[in-house]
Amino acid sequence: MLSKSRVVLLAVSIVSAAVSFGQSSAPVAAQYPVKPLRLIVPFPAGGGADYWGRLVAKGLADKLGQPVIVDNIPGAGGNNGTAAAAVASPDGYTLLLGSIGPLAVHQYTYSSLPFDPEKNFVPVALLESSPILLVASQAVQASSATQLIALAKAKPESLSYASNGNGSPEEVAGELFKKRANVEIRHLPYDGAGPARKAVLAGQASLMFDPCKGALPAIRQGLQKALAVAAPARLPGLPDVPTFAEIGISRYELRIWTGVLAPAGTPADIVAKLNQAIRSILLTPGIKTAITDEGGESGATSPGEFTAFIQSERAHWSDLVKESGVPKTP
Repeated sequence: MLSKSRVVLLAVSIVSAAVSFGQSSAPVAAQYPVKPLRLIVPFPAGGGADYWGRLVAKGLADKLGQPVIVDNIPGAGGNNGTAAAAVASPDGYTLLLGSIGPLAVHQYTYSSLPFDPEKNFVPVALLESSPILLVASQAVQASSATQLIALAKAKPESLSYASNGNGSPEEVAGELFKKRANVEIRHLPYDGAGPARKAVLAGQASLMFDPCKGALPAIRQGLQKALAVAAPARLPGLPDVPTFAEIGISRYELRIWTGVLAPAGTPADIVAKLNQAIRSILLTPGIKTAITDEGGESGATSPGEFTAFIQSERAHWSDLVKESGVPKTP
């Protein structure tokens, strides 16, 4: 049995150790980051996701005072890079540029995933979202969505649409359009948005369901035609392009989005610090204007708001996938 003096000494030792631990651990979060960060972009360099990844990397480096290295890990519609981020150490030094496919759609369009989109990540901040546009090659003999639907009905399977690949949100958008408009259009899957866009510009594919930010440059140059937008209202930058509801296809509001996430288990105070930095980046006038000029919406959300947003998108796309009939990708 311990003497009274030894009990007192033991209690003092425990209290001292606790105080020492608190003093040694508290500055770690306060000083974060103390080394370079890694931002995994699960798509090839040069694409839209890579653009946002590098923009955020530069902004975070400026805000946090440490380099942020962009690591492109493409493949499987973003699943490969997303899987790499899922198993990274949850210390705030590896982040993911997440997107709608791997995080909200692929769980319904793939037979299996090498990660759990609902359990393996903690949302940090939504970056931007962009409505989908129906665009057509200049070779297509239709100058409006109504004419396009009439052409597709008159000549079944004479038209084709390019997508980012099997199981992608863009394939879901295409198959949903076919069902709602009651037309037959061939699906041409490509390995990413870049090759799909090139196919439309070259006339190798007739159409594409492309996020506004990716489609606008070619539209503005007169290289392809915008026929309809999957948004509640017409876009200020494309006032002559009708919504799908205006051409008789209701409940067709689809958007593509990107955001930053961290591996599950990342400390909440680090997530909060990252969120604050990203929101500051997005509220920079030049960046906010760049997003809205391309038909998108700036995120600038809290981690909780981004979490709720992803959950609502999963529910929305789950229903769309079922209606579209898109088969599971192995």
